[in-house]
Amino acid sequence: MENLNLDSDETVIHTTQRLIITGVGYEAAFTGSRLILVDRDFGKPQITIPYTEIELAAAATNKLREPVIRITYNTPDGSTRGIELIFIFLAAGRNVQNRDKCVAILEKQGVPVSYDTTHEDFFSLSKRERMDAGTLEADTDGGRPAAPEWTVFGPTQSNKNTLQDEPKPTSPVFTIIVVALIAALLIGAMIAPIPEPGTKQPWQKTGSAGNAASTTPSPTLAPAPEITPEAVQTVATPSPEVTPAPGAVPGNGIWIKISYPGNYAGFLAAGGMRTDVNSSGTQLYQMPVHDTIIDIFVEKGDGSGDTLEIGVYNGGALVRSDQTSSPRGVLEMHVPVGPAIVTTPAVPEVTPVPRVATPIPTPASQYALPTKGVWVHVLYPGAYSGSLNFNGQLKEVNSSGEQYFQIPITGGVIDSSIKKADGSVNTLTIEVYKDGKMLDLANTTAPQGTVEIHSSV
Repeated sequence: MENLNLDSDETVIHTTQRLIITGVGYEAAFTGSRLILVDRDFGKPQITIPYTEIELAAAATNKLREPVIRITYNTPDGSTRGIELIFIFLAAGRNVQNRDKCVAILEKQGVPVSYDTTHEDFFSLSKRERMDAGTLEADTDGGRPAAPEWTVFGPTQSNKNTLQDEPKPTSPVFTIIVVALIAALLIGAMIAPIPEPGTKQPWQKTGSAGNAASTTPSPTLAPAPEITPEAVQTVATPSPEVTPAPGAVPGNGIWIKISYPGNYAGFLAAGGMRTDVNSSGTQLYQMPVHDTIIDIFVEKGDGSGDTLEIGVYNGGALVRSDQTSSPRGVLEMHVPVGPAIVTTPAVPEVTPVPRVATPIPTPASQYALPTKGVWVHVLYPGAYSGSLNFNGQLKEVNSSGEQYFQIPITGGVIDSSIKKADGSVNTLTIEVYKDGKMLDLANTTAPQGTVEIHSSV
């Protein structure tokens, strides 16, 4: 943690790592006069809060059983804001101890605080609760953004496995009767005489008067239809469908493969998104992210010595893997990944039949692109609304037409979500620029459609 821009008479009292704020990793530094929050990816201070501006620092526990500190403070523009520091999992409850120490430091600096009344045993999940960890509801206020639905390959698993009823014991008398019947049938089949060829059997019917010497002929199969060259040419041979082998990792994008014979539970998080894991066997989870760090935490649900293995793949190639065979073992991984790689060739597209309706073209930009700073460009003929999130700050958007929004940062992450206000099929486009260079782009033509961007600048 460097470049804190401390005053000459200012010293650091306490530092803490492994914090999450709005889905982004942070580190905190407590000085004698203020709280400094540093972006873990870039190592630069992003948020500075003087102690005199803090109205309340409340220690609490969110719905995912993570210890948090909710800080309410006043900004220089006269508004009041709230921020939530999430202390992510550490062994032996060190994250809870770290949170309480930070609250104690704030209290010594004259900040109004409130302590968490939750008992420490609440953070230790029982076996049953660990199996049901995936059913907990996500935080609604001040928590992490909700994760989208992700594609999963593999057999479906129920959250709760019911035990099958034990089979009723079979009576020994019934077993003896069944064995005797089977033995009688086998002996009868071996001692029965085999009829000679041409001998009439009792069940065969006699022939007609004009053909008394002949026996009733057995039915004959109809001859197979003759296939002519013309018929061969008209028969279409269906092409076999290509299906991935069980457990095979697709060659497009970033995937996480988890293999364990028994049950396991945990979570996968990256780029402000999180999905809970509660399954068994071999499962594949697609990660719709790029150029970020994937945080993985998975725990075995039983005390067996079988191996729990996790692998991170990009474009079908293994990036990193880890495994454990300890009873109730835990795997915690933090894997950086670059751009998503596509290795599977795309299926040739069939030229569609021209549509009768003429598509409405997207209007061209009527303003000059700024060449300095970070900008978000929104282009849509109608009205739209949404928000721009950058480094813990929020900017509401409610406008129409073409707009450029300046983002007062030099680096960090921009999360944008803009929605159409009408049901037209015109194109809504969002672009992110830095110093005149486009960094990201997304658009939609769906009625009432929404465009989301998660971009690093």
